[in-house]
Amino acid sequence: MIIKNKPYIISQENNRQIINGDTILPPPIPGFLVYGTNTFIIDSDSIIYYFKRGNVGHICGNWKRSDTIPDYINLQPKDLIKIPNNSISEFVKLNYKDKFRNLTFISSKVDTLKTKNYFDLVKAIKLSLKERDKYFIRRTTQEEDTVLKYKKNNAYYNSENIKWDQDRITFPFIKPKLEKAKK
Repeated sequence: MIIKNKPYIISQENNRQIINGDTILPPPIPGFLVYGTNTFIIDSDSIIYYFKRGNVGHICGNWKRSDTIPDYINLQPKDLIKIPNNSISEFVKLNYKDKFRNLTFISSKVDTLKTKNYFDLVKAIKLSLKERDKYFIRRTTQEEDTVLKYKKNNAYYNSENIKWDQDRITFPFIKPKLEKAKK
C-alpha cells in the first residue's frame, strides 16, 4: 500500500539506501555537491526559498570522507527568493530548463518534512524532471541557515563577521574567521 503524502524524515531516509532489496549505507555526498543548480530551502515555518547556481558537470565517485563538509559558496540574502505558497508549481516549471542538467536539492531546517508546501514542491519537481535531472533532500547547511536568518530579519550581512564552524563548512580559497566546534 502506498501512503499518499508520507512524511519524509531526513535523518532516517538519508542514512539508508535500498539496492535489490538490501539496505546499505549510501556513499557520502562530497562537499562540492551539497549545492545543485537549483536549491530550495524549507524554513522551519514551511516557507520555501530558492537560489540558483550554474551548470553541474560530470560527477566522479572518488572522494574522501573529509570532502563531505560543504564548501562556502558566498551565498547572499539577496540570492534567496521567497516563493509564494500558491505558486510553487509554477515557479518550478519556470525555473527548470530543458537540455540542461538540473541537479536539485531540497534543504530543510527541520528533520521531518510533512507540510503541504513540501509535498507541492516535490510533486512539482518530479513533474519537471528530465532524463538526466536528479533531486536530493538534505538538512540545511550552516551557510544557508545563517544567510536565511539575515534575509528574514532584513539585517546587514557580511560573511567576514560570521564565526563559521570549521567542522560544518570549508573555505577553499579564502580564510574567514573560523571557530572549532565544541564537542
